[in-house]
Amino acid sequence: MKFMSLRPSNRIRSVKATHGRVRELGFGLVVVGVCALGCSSDDGAARGQQIPDAGADSQVQSDAAGSDAGLDAQTPQDAATDSAPTGCQDVDCGNFGKCVEAAGTASCQCDLGYHAQGLSCVLDPCTGAACPRSVSDWQKLYDAEWSAKDEADCLSRAKSGGFKQEHYFLAYCIDGLTSIWRATGDNQYLDTTLEYIQYTLDDAKLASDGFRRWPGDIDPKGVPLWESYYWRMVTTLIRVMQKHPTLLSTGTYQAQYDALLKFSEHDIWDKWESDGLGNLYRSRTHMASHWARIGMELFRITGKAKYKTVFDNISGGTMVGYPSNLHDQFYPNPKTPTAYTWASVWGAPKGQDVQDTSHAGAIISFIELAAEAGMYWQQSDLDSLHSTLTDVVWPAPQGQNYFRNVDGTGGLYGPKPGNTIDGIHGRLNEWLVLGRHDLKLQKRIEADYTGNHLKYFGTQSLGIAALNAKILIDGKPAY
Repeated sequence: MKFMSLRPSNRIRSVKATHGRVRELGFGLVVVGVCALGCSSDDGAARGQQIPDAGADSQVQSDAAGSDAGLDAQTPQDAATDSAPTGCQDVDCGNFGKCVEAAGTASCQCDLGYHAQGLSCVLDPCTGAACPRSVSDWQKLYDAEWSAKDEADCLSRAKSGGFKQEHYFLAYCIDGLTSIWRATGDNQYLDTTLEYIQYTLDDAKLASDGFRRWPGDIDPKGVPLWESYYWRMVTTLIRVMQKHPTLLSTGTYQAQYDALLKFSEHDIWDKWESDGLGNLYRSRTHMASHWARIGMELFRITGKAKYKTVFDNISGGTMVGYPSNLHDQFYPNPKTPTAYTWASVWGAPKGQDVQDTSHAGAIISFIELAAEAGMYWQQSDLDSLHSTLTDVVWPAPQGQNYFRNVDGTGGLYGPKPGNTIDGIHGRLNEWLVLGRHDLKLQKRIEADYTGNHLKYFGTQSLGIAALNAKILIDGKPAY
């Protein structure tokens, strides 16, 4: 199902030009308008000397009641029904078509380049290099990388207790596992994901205030940044579990889902909210986006208004304690007007405190999910972010190299000799979600997001690419 392109009527949004795009599919067909759809840290360190892996952004003052200032690193019950659908009720044709009804019978009307297969819109036949790499081929790459490197690393982080920010980085592992599960439909990946999350829950300590906490080496109460960066991935996982019509009736998934939802509401959201709203409304764009994503996912699961309030405020409303919101941070790139540029600091003048590319990935993946859900963000926003990636940050002539900041400044990351910042790879991982509705970008990922880029939590990027392929080929994920 395509996301709705209209914002809720009670939201006020300043007028911006939309940048409609025509995406070329590699096999010579054209898809109009839809391809762009699927297309962190209290840092402020998108300026001056930045070492993305340093794990300590020193230029930020403490948020109200926020204990993790300056410490960002890189970057209800299942409602399934047994009743059969009537006409288009409960029919999902996927991202490349819509359901139409005639005489009570549903069918899929598919976009150019796709055809109906039952009640799905799937990619038209293609051959050779014009076709996207198959999900099974991405799975082989994922499994090899997981066995060779990431499995041991991720398991170690899951069992660490999170005292030294290990759970923050575990987010990449959970995202990759969730993505490859959704791409393949193989529940072994889901089981591993849930196992790793359970290790972290087992380490959470019940405090005197009734909340379970992960003490950190900088604060015995824990660090809200580390937890929100990690837990945004978990809330997406449990929302996918809850929305599937049959999954929760299988094995112990219902019990695991119930436990994770309870922890999410009480020991993540309520805990940090009770410690002060400054823990939710953060001092940097990417940090606030973590809570906007958690709020969005919990609202989609529970329908509770308090979660949507935070999502709305951060997206385009009133940010408690700050002069701007995420939408109002965006402005056209002076050299490439189709692209968004923005500052990581709320209300900073244009051209100052420009967002660094690495931390921006969390914002990109959040907005893609929100647009897909029809919540506030529109296709025009995704078009502009797509342009930011392909025209400014990672233009094709740069190959594996990409620019440090979202406006194309700050020098190049990557392996190219002579780069001002050489050897920093893999920091575009969450930008890659924009390829799930754009075959041209997906082919670029196949060609150039390889090699050293996979050294930095490569299974995250491989899982995302596999999910992109699943959506491009079959119109929707397995889960």
